[in-house]
Amino acid sequence: MIITRDTFYQQRVTPRDNRFFAAQNPWVSLIVSDLAPFTQQGLPIVLPAGPEALPLALITPSDEDHPFGAHTPRLWQYYPFTLTAHVVGLDANDSGQLGTVLQGDPRAPHWHDHIGYRLFDDDGQASQFLQRTLTGLRGVQQEVMKTQQLVWQLHRWRVMTPCHVQHLGQWLTIYRIDLTALEAHIGSSGDPQAAKLLMMATTLEQSQAGLNRWETQPLAPVARHCIR
Repeated sequence: MIITRDTFYQQRVTPRDNRFFAAQNPWVSLIVSDLAPFTQQGLPIVLPAGPEALPLALITPSDEDHPFGAHTPRLWQYYPFTLTAHVVGLDANDSGQLGTVLQGDPRAPHWHDHIGYRLFDDDGQASQFLQRTLTGLRGVQQEVMKTQQLVWQLHRWRVMTPCHVQHLGQWLTIYRIDLTALEAHIGSSGDPQAAKLLMMATTLEQSQAGLNRWETQPLAPVARHCIR
């Protein structure tokens, strides 16, 4: 649901520990700053198919505990709020103009209390709580873009092998990064992002030590284990 002043003028939000909500999912999208904390918790991290896909931590949901330690995944830090692209008007050619709008998850329990932080003040302006939330969400957006840029570089250099991995009874199509090929590209490219690229690739590889991964060809059934 889109958050507007007219609809949410009286609304209050009670912050909660969003780690517990994130941990109820079979996987959680990550950005670069999440990788080290998640690896320290022993969680496998994979790179799903798609040039814009973010790394995924594979989660085994539990009603008793969450697996993230003290770290809240950045994409869940401001839940139930997200910033998304939305048509906000028309240009001179009657084409839709995209803008960024604030949305909230209507199913979240954060809304259900009559106490908490207001979204708008008495004058209808964004409250300090909402301003901090918007600033934080914009920062997360920037981190998402930087992580996607690293993934795009891996695609451009063609240093990945398609694989399947099984998690909670589902097969996911992922990429395995060829570290040797990546290091060769980094050594000859002079890319200023080289250190982050290598860190991301090495972290993913280390986290996947216990996974059962399979090599596949496009549109073909699973065939054999990935060659390591």
